[in-house]
Amino acid sequence: MSEEDAGSTGNWFDVLPRKIYASLEKVETSQPWYDVYRIHDWLYALYEGGQYDEALMYLVIGYERAVVIDGGTGIGHLDKLVEELTDKPYFLLLTHTHNDHIGGCKDFTEIALYDDVMSWESAAKGLGKDKMGEIIEEGYVIRDYPEDFDPDNYYAPPYLVTQWLQDGDRVDLGGRTLEIVYTPGHSSNHISLLDREGRYLYTGDIFYTGGVTSYLPGRDHDDFITSCRKLVDLMPHYDLLMPAHNEPLVEKELMKEMLKVAKDIKAGKLKNYKESRSIAVNYDIKVRRYQFDRFVLTTRADL
Repeated sequence: MSEEDAGSTGNWFDVLPRKIYASLEKVETSQPWYDVYRIHDWLYALYEGGQYDEALMYLVIGYERAVVIDGGTGIGHLDKLVEELTDKPYFLLLTHTHNDHIGGCKDFTEIALYDDVMSWESAAKGLGKDKMGEIIEEGYVIRDYPEDFDPDNYYAPPYLVTQWLQDGDRVDLGGRTLEIVYTPGHSSNHISLLDREGRYLYTGDIFYTGGVTSYLPGRDHDDFITSCRKLVDLMPHYDLLMPAHNEPLVEKELMKEMLKVAKDIKAGKLKNYKESRSIAVNYDIKVRRYQFDRFVLTTRADL
């Protein structure tokens, strides 16, 4: 993620602040763990800029209800933040269930998630201190924790899914609809969200400007290629990518580049890579890291 940021050297936070945020309207709130940016009256970016993963969530507001896309680390109080930004009833929708996306589930009574065995296991078990602790390893946090956050008791409890999603489902917020696009590859339960009217594609972790991976548990590089192709085919229906890390409002042409390099890696056409063991705790996997101008793609070495 940030440590694998394309073009970065030294500390992960050396690339901060990211240029895009200077052009956006910052909204002050009582939750300083989050940086909040108003993109439209109906759309906010909720950014955890003080933590290595730079989790980026979105609040999308319809006439009848609002949705938060992804739950981030759960270090802050995502529910309290949302209630400062809208008076509409709200729920959480997850693009997938890795640790930096489900931390905030504890703050929500309504959660939507893709119907998949990886999702069932996540909801039933949550994640313990060992896995969530990866998020707050030494050097991974550069901002003060909220006063009531206890790093020694940091875990993600089981959570109740109130809506199981399928490919092609439409989530109606009242005057605004998000279309579920099943995009496995980064994980088996990964989805993207298409707002045809707003012309945004919420990409989760299938694309962002940083270290994208197709080797984590539940991953499949062939699925990753298929999903990228699916999102490229949808390009006539969106103008900008809204990733789940680092920065929003990314030019959609980078989706084509991601598809091309994923295919070239599979075909053995790319020879410029760094080979190493996975840096992630509990994933003792030999990986190859391919770096490009705006992103990194890390795959299994035995691909």
